[in-house]
Amino acid sequence: MTIPLPESFALTFRGYDREQVDERIDELLTEIRLLTADRDAAVAEAESLAQRLEQARSDNAALRARADRLCRTPADPAAVGDRVRHLLQLAHAEADGVVATARERAAAIIREAEETAARRLEDARAQMARETEYARRRAERLAAIEQRTADRLRKADAFLAEAADLLEGDPRLPAAA
Repeated sequence: MTIPLPESFALTFRGYDREQVDERIDELLTEIRLLTADRDAAVAEAESLAQRLEQARSDNAALRARADRLCRTPADPAAVGDRVRHLLQLAHAEADGVVATARERAAAIIREAEETAARRLEDARAQMARETEYARRRAERLAAIEQRTADRLRKADAFLAEAADLLEGDPRLPAAA
């Protein structure tokens, strides 16, 4: 709350108008008292908020410690009230459901892996059979080629031997040393 200050006080015979100055001082003192009261209330509220904040921090730390303690030790349904017992039973049922779902998923993954492995094994066996058959046929072809080549070499040797015999008996040719 701001009260506008007069631009100047009225001049009288011996200085300023005393009544006007006293009124202005009373107004300023009233404003100072109001501002002081507002400041004191704000300081008190800040101190109260600081105390409440400290209390909330303390409560939070206590609750965290309690939650940690409760999480570390499993609760016995027989040692707690009905509502908590019911909540624990629900939690156990949900945990059992999660475990069952995880086991089902694991079994499905294992089945899928086994099926994939069986398919890959069958594919590998088929590939091996194809490659074995290909190698067998190639070996047969190479053996046939080898046989024909051996036959041709025998015929060529026989021909050369016959030619050598003929040449040795030819009187027109010089004798070989």
